[in-house]
Amino acid sequence: ITTKELGTVMRSLGQNPSESELQDMINEVDADNNGTIDFPEFLTM
Repeated sequence: ITTKELGTVMRSLGQNPSESELQDMINEVDADNNGTIDFPEFLTM
């Protein structure tokens, strides 16, 4: 999951996060620090 994909989902749910907020959300679970959320990281959410 990229910040762009996360932003799309959040906006579809009526939220309007900034790019910085999206990056912070990804950073919280991005264990390998590659800038995206892969499936094992997604499962920890």
